[in-house]
Amino acid sequence: MDIWLIRHTTPDIDKGICYGQLDLNIIDSFKKEADAIKTHLAAIDFKQVFASPLVRCKKLAEELFPEHEITYSNLLKEIDFGDWEGKPWEAIPRNEMNQWSDDYINNQVPNGESFRQLLERTNAFIDGLNTDSDDTIALVTHSGIIRAFLIRYLQIPETKVFSLDLSFGCIVKATIHSEKYQKVKFIKA
Repeated sequence: MDIWLIRHTTPDIDKGICYGQLDLNIIDSFKKEADAIKTHLAAIDFKQVFASPLVRCKKLAEELFPEHEITYSNLLKEIDFGDWEGKPWEAIPRNEMNQWSDDYINNQVPNGESFRQLLERTNAFIDGLNTDSDDTIALVTHSGIIRAFLIRYLQIPETKVFSLDLSFGCIVKATIHSEKYQKVKFIKA
């Protein structure tokens, strides 16, 4: 199975604001960003398209795949930052930030989730796919979900996966056969 993991385009939010599942729109350069992504996908015959239901992914999925039926899955949403959603990072109480950052893999954000919970959601989604097939699918999603795929298939340590540059609009192509990957290719739109 070839899985094309596509990160949403630039969201409409000020720098320094915490967001994960905050349902943000996209900035005015959306069409230009989407067109850059399209150039890498034009000749590909996608059998299925999945997307996060958050606006920034939904709009991109609809722009990239107007002829496809898109399956929206809550499992593909970004990490839930709970009480921190929409707050400036510097306004988050220091004790909460310290507690979370001591072990962000396992510690939950207040009324949110941990990165481990995001990994479990992503694995639940992957487990629902038939990775033994020769299908080509697209996932329009978030950097956290893409990182979770890479942890599973490249066996990158959870704490090291954040060193990868997954900029807005990036594409990661993974060729997978069951639990063993064959190759992963990073494409910058």
